Amino acid sequence: MGWHREPLIGFDLETTGTDPREARIVTAAVTEVGAEEPAGRRAWPAGPDVPVPADAVAVHGISTERASTGGCPAGQVADVSQASRVSRAALVGGVPR
Repeated sequence: MGWHREPLIGFDLETTGTDPREARIVTAAVTEVGAEEPAGRRAWPAGPDVPVPADAVAVHGISTERASTGGCPAGQVADVSQASRVSRAALVGGVPR
């Protein structure tokens, strides 16, 4: 049995751009996969407090309006502490094995 058939966890950020010195987080997400099937997904939308450029919207589909109305305050998501806790718990639990 290969590693790709074992439980896995993935972490992803969608942002307002590609420059890490300026980009703001729009969403943070952790996805869990077990036995080749999705086992869970947790996402933390953020209101980036800046307009989301059209180029970024074309990539992830999250407009300024959607981010502003459906997102947590940027500071709560920017430290990615919730996503970090979920990822760390999976690693401590042996994922991936």
